[in-house]
Formats: sequence, C-alpha cells, structure tokens
Amino acid sequence: MPYDKSINFNSERTSTLQTNASFMTPSRFKLVIDSLKYPNTEFMVTQVELPTITATPVVESFRQRNVPSTPDKIDYSEFTITFLIDENMVNFTEMHDWIFGMVKESDEGVYKTRDMTLVVLNSNNNPVKKIRFINAFPTTLTGPTFDVTATDATFLTSTATFAYFYYTIE
Repeated sequence: MPYDKSINFNSERTSTLQTNASFMTPSRFKLVIDSLKYPNTEFMVTQVELPTITATPVVESFRQRNVPSTPDKIDYSEFTITFLIDENMVNFTEMHDWIFGMVKESDEGVYKTRDMTLVVLNSNNNPVKKIRFINAFPTTLTGPTFDVTATDATFLTSTATFAYFYYTIE
C-alpha cells in the first residue's frame, strides 16, 4: 500500500506562525504496538528514536556537469525503541517470540507486521500528534548485559529495531 498524501505546493500559505509556542519535552510520549499481543513491551518503553527520512536528489547528466533534480524516492531509517526488562523477562520474550515467529510461522497474520503508533503528548499529557508506522516488524533485539560487578542499582534494558513501509504524521 503506497503512501498517498496530497501535498499542495501552491504559493498560498498553508500554516500560520505560532506566537505562543510551548516547546516539546522528550519524555512525553507513549508507544502503542498491539496491547493484546505485546502489552508488556508497550508499557515499558523508555526511549524512542524517530527515524530519519531522506530524499536523495536524482542526478541528471547535462552537458559537462551533473545537475541535481527533485527526488523520486524516500528512504526511511529503521525505527528504534529501548525498553526496561521486567524481572520475569516477559516483555523481552514478547519481542523475541515476535522475531522468531516471523521466521517460523507459516500463517501470514500471526506474527508478521503490526502498525505501531508513537503518540506525542503535550505538557498536560494530552495527545498532540500521532506518528503511525505502517506494517512494522522487528529486525533486531539486543540482549541485556548481566554484570555481577555492577555497584549501582541499574535496570536492564533492551533495544528493538523495526523496519516498516513508511510513517505518517497525523
């Protein structure tokens, strides 16, 4: 399913300047994966890195030089989340089983892809934007580092990386 969003490039103004803007804080978000299959991972997400979007210009040959032209493709980098691992490793197991299930299961709908939504919250914890990742699936899951020499009480984390078709901002 292609990303089809109409963009108006006319010279008319499409937005207004904000004069009383409050700035976004990095700790006001929640990630919605699939609360029926991955409720423990969804709840424990501590960090999300919004992917880079790149539109590389098409280079056309013109006489003795290469001339850049407007891009014809968009590349999205991978989507990465970090989550705290609970002491029974339930959420780590959820992600592990999703990756394992994609390779092992023959049923298309069981483990394959999920739409994921990053909900950005304002200072009153009200949703202001939804960034929806279409047909996402995990490609990497880092394991926790167990260390008996650690002197501080730190909690174990894991990082999951996702591929997806595209994302929309609503």
